[in-house]
Amino acid sequence: MKLFIDVETVPSQHPEALAAVRAALKPPGTLKKPESIAAWWATEADSAADEAWRKQSFDATHGELVSIAVTTDNGQQWVRCRAPGEDEATLLREFYAAVHLLHQAQAEALAPNARAWLAEPYAVAHNAAFDMGFLWRRSMVNRVAAPTWLPGPMARAGKDYGCTMLMWAGFGGRVSLDSLCNALNVPSPKAGMDGSQVFDRWKAGETAAIELYNLADAQAVREVWQVLQGTGGAAWEQ
Repeated sequence: MKLFIDVETVPSQHPEALAAVRAALKPPGTLKKPESIAAWWATEADSAADEAWRKQSFDATHGELVSIAVTTDNGQQWVRCRAPGEDEATLLREFYAAVHLLHQAQAEALAPNARAWLAEPYAVAHNAAFDMGFLWRRSMVNRVAAPTWLPGPMARAGKDYGCTMLMWAGFGGRVSLDSLCNALNVPSPKAGMDGSQVFDRWKAGETAAIELYNLADAQAVREVWQVLQGTGGAAWEQ
């Protein structure tokens, strides 16, 4: 079974996270005069701290998961966005339990006794090193046991997990999911929201909208994967 996964992330929600970022700030090295440095602290330090704090969304050492979506090659799906104040560890446990049930359902659909013989799920994402890495690292932070199918930092793309970005752009190359969807004539999931809006909309309590966006990303990854494998979309010419 293939798992097409997408995650949404936010900066650290520790009460002192923003203050810690501000305390570690330094004025730009181009500022030399004491009065220029003082002016920077007075007028720009707060916005610089906020910007640096928001960038934690890209760093699993500090950032947190708020939503996880998965869809399978046979169309099963699951998504959950936790509300502000809800526990990240619980979200991870719910996700891993949901995958177990999806895997079990697919095994039982094949044959009542096939469960023991069905191979472990194979995870796929766009820029998979980010999504899989965030899941694995936040599992470690929260002391949640990661399942054996989840690739760790030493796993190899193409062997241990799939990455639609690498399949298209190659190692060292990059392409956004939106751009790749447009190139392959796959409906883009970015019509109503993009990743830069997730944090503010999450703070506003728009968890249902984030779930829809998150799941649309996972579904787009599945469609892109199928096209790149030659198994999806319009009929292929022979």
